[in-house]
Amino acid sequence: MSGELAGALTRRISILRRAADRDDLGGASGEWEVVAATWAALEPIAAASWGAGDLPAATPRWRALLRAGVDAVAGDRLQWRLLLLTVRAVTADPATPDRIVLTLEEDR
Repeated sequence: MSGELAGALTRRISILRRAADRDDLGGASGEWEVVAATWAALEPIAAASWGAGDLPAATPRWRALLRAGVDAVAGDRLQWRLLLLTVRAVTADPATPDRIVLTLEEDR
């Protein structure tokens, strides 16, 4: 994911963030709201192995390349078609200030 940026951004995605709304009892509503809709480049990367009890599970991971200035933070979700991905890290490289890279894991 390097080189020309405009030609690489071929997937239309949405960035979702948990809404700050509260339910009648004061708990989090659990709703997600769209904070950005933009173009991105997506590619699968090596699966992360996280233990779940005694059984290890391979969580599929992805990398997304976006234009700089997109409001995305760890804990947000990225939606592409029916796929939901959780943002685990947001990286901005000073050598390429026009873009950010998101490290994502599939929601299960």
